[in-house]
Amino acid sequence: MPNTTKSATVPACSCGSTYALTVWDVIQAEASTPMVELPGSYPFAGQQLRAVLFCDFDGTLTPEDIGLELFRRYSRGEVLEERLRRGEISVLEYYQQACQHLDPDITAEQIAEFAHRIGLRPSVEALFRFCSQHGIGVAILSDGLDVYIEPLLAAAGLEMIPVACNRLRWVCGTPQVDFPWASESCQYTCPSPYPCAACKRAALLSWTPPQVPVLFLGEGLSDFCPAFYADIVFARAALAAWCREHQLGFIPYEELSDVCQALEQLLQRQRLSLRYLPRQRRQRAWVEE
Repeated sequence: MPNTTKSATVPACSCGSTYALTVWDVIQAEASTPMVELPGSYPFAGQQLRAVLFCDFDGTLTPEDIGLELFRRYSRGEVLEERLRRGEISVLEYYQQACQHLDPDITAEQIAEFAHRIGLRPSVEALFRFCSQHGIGVAILSDGLDVYIEPLLAAAGLEMIPVACNRLRWVCGTPQVDFPWASESCQYTCPSPYPCAACKRAALLSWTPPQVPVLFLGEGLSDFCPAFYADIVFARAALAAWCREHQLGFIPYEELSDVCQALEQLLQRQRLSLRYLPRQRRQRAWVEE
């Protein structure tokens, strides 16, 4: 694995939330954990990389969306999903209410156990090992929760992979979610019909070293935005359909082993390079932010 030892994290201000939050307030962020990074951290600083592969988590690295299944099992997930589809609540509000209605007796250990029953997809470790061997940095961009992402990665020996996601904490025995990667502008400019609570574009722009090609691997609605800024996109399911609709080039895959094979071919043909339009989009986004 490329050296993913965490660089020093500068104390940062990030958009956070409590159940009472109704506006975009700025609160002081806590420090990054060994896996979950916060705004102001630069996990690839000082590394000489051929590229960085940003990966979605739920449904991409896992066979099912663990977050959805968790809230359907232990909260009011299906009711809240319907409200989200009808436009009555945002994704951020969905998370707040789903966590507010979690089974009062549930613990972080039980959530981790639930996640382990679903597990990671085959070839996750092989894909990340391939990237390590060929100088490709890896990071995870997720609109899910650290409470199930961290245990799955740790069990697979992938605890040094940097992660941008939402965070679940127990305060006086009550589960509360916060959103260190929330972005107000994302709520208005995101191409997804359901803008993320954790802005994947923000992490992608922040973590990408200068002059390094950006690769993105995903499959769902929350992946539309980061895919738009990537030089090379690996897509299936809803993301592949969106790329076709918007004439955005992508490499199709079904299994993660397909991504390994595609990366190997790109390396052999020396096609792992910056693309003009995605690079321009990233530069414009930096200015607009």
